[in-house]
Amino acid sequence: MLGLKQEDHFASAAGRHFRDADYLRDDGRLPAADHLYGFAAECATKSLLLRFTEVTMDPKPGEDAPSSKPWVENPDPDHHRPLIEFGHVNELVKEVALLAHGRAGASLHAALEGDLRVFRRWHVKFRYYDGGYAQADVVTRRRTAAQNILSLHEQAQLNRKLP
Repeated sequence: MLGLKQEDHFASAAGRHFRDADYLRDDGRLPAADHLYGFAAECATKSLLLRFTEVTMDPKPGEDAPSSKPWVENPDPDHHRPLIEFGHVNELVKEVALLAHGRAGASLHAALEGDLRVFRRWHVKFRYYDGGYAQADVVTRRRTAAQNILSLHEQAQLNRKLP
């Protein structure tokens, strides 16, 4: 794994989480499957951001160590946040929308917006819940959205460009 870029790690994790989610879903373990579909979509999105936009994992201004989250300087100079950090999948809808000003950001936002919206109510803290939130129809919608995002990622890698 040495020598791989973070976007490659994200891409690998996306595929692994998706396959594991399918395994769990087929076994009727919907809460765990739902959680992993969210992580699969998140990882594929972060890989796309690193490959096709100005988003980076470099040290943030004034820091020495590489960032633990993808980030970019906020393109809106009037906005109160100088940096945009890309967190969990439920936050990515809003964060990717902030990139929609540039050509690559606008293309990525347009391609991802509908599928990312499916994860608006997904949250990383659900791993601590009893699992009653994971209804079959919601998990199915999230699986489809994650699959679409992974397919977009795969196609973008093959074409070396966004749609």
